[in-house]
Amino acid sequence: MRDFDRQTTSPRERELLRGLATSRADAALERLVPPFPLKIQLQTTTRCNAACEMCPHPLVTTAPGFEHGEMSRALFDALLAEIARHPVERLALFLMNEPLLDRRLVDWVAAARRALPRVTLNLFSNGALLRPELARRLADAGLDELSISVHGFDAPTYEAVMRGLSFERIDQRLRELFGAARDGRLGRMTLKVVMGDLPELAATLPKADPSYRDHVLLKAFSNERTVTQVAPGLPASAARAAEEPPLCQRPFVKLYVMWNGDCVLCNVDWKRAAVVGRIDPAAGVGIEQVWRGERYREIRTRHLRGEFEEGFPCRGCDYPAVAEVD
Repeated sequence: MRDFDRQTTSPRERELLRGLATSRADAALERLVPPFPLKIQLQTTTRCNAACEMCPHPLVTTAPGFEHGEMSRALFDALLAEIARHPVERLALFLMNEPLLDRRLVDWVAAARRALPRVTLNLFSNGALLRPELARRLADAGLDELSISVHGFDAPTYEAVMRGLSFERIDQRLRELFGAARDGRLGRMTLKVVMGDLPELAATLPKADPSYRDHVLLKAFSNERTVTQVAPGLPASAARAAEEPPLCQRPFVKLYVMWNGDCVLCNVDWKRAAVVGRIDPAAGVGIEQVWRGERYREIRTRHLRGEFEEGFPCRGCDYPAVAEVD
């Protein structure tokens, strides 16, 4: 397991996955899968300001028929109210997007903090829009963790992977942010710099500025573009050899909610090929109904058996292998 995933995987999640991997029986689903997701990701907006080489975003979201939008405040508040009634561990206010493009974000983090005082709130950003003042406002609003994607620590490498962004700018941003953190201006909010673990990226780590080099964590790249059939053949992280394919933890612990209430299988399902349900408070459908619904139960059973039809996202996805969940 990579450093980043090790830090964000709870003991309860580890125990659940060990139990499922040991039994591989349908009965284990009823016994081990929690009645409500342990982790939830919300997409407040569909927009992004980059065209990263490993990400399907620029190709999928500019294709005909793709619908852009922003989550309504009514839906967001309904989600918070339901989450508050359950022992959720982590809530992420980002999904297949650049969250800092949503100008409502600070207010929404504050609303989530008020509603969910014990839940870990986190964001993942490319950092291009992140100045110390915005980071301070997010920290004051109650954000627990702010992770910044930086794939390469010299201009040629970084700008080849994170197309449309400037290494000079992100390097300056990081030095400012970690300076603010050292000065106590970001309170208890944790800053993380996250890099894909491809060898050509890791080779640039010694070039990272000493002010933030020790805060860099490795994270696996999966074959998202291949799964979405927009650009096959891009490199992914090296997979661990295993006699039996590993389970993907996502269907058993996590729910992904799009801006319009659709719940997709995971953050690799950019084309929304496996919608497991739609949250619609007006119709009495919430997180619990989707999580315990027949469609999601069917997909979990398929995971245990390793049975996926042609075209189903999981069939060609290498995330379970490259993530090395243990």
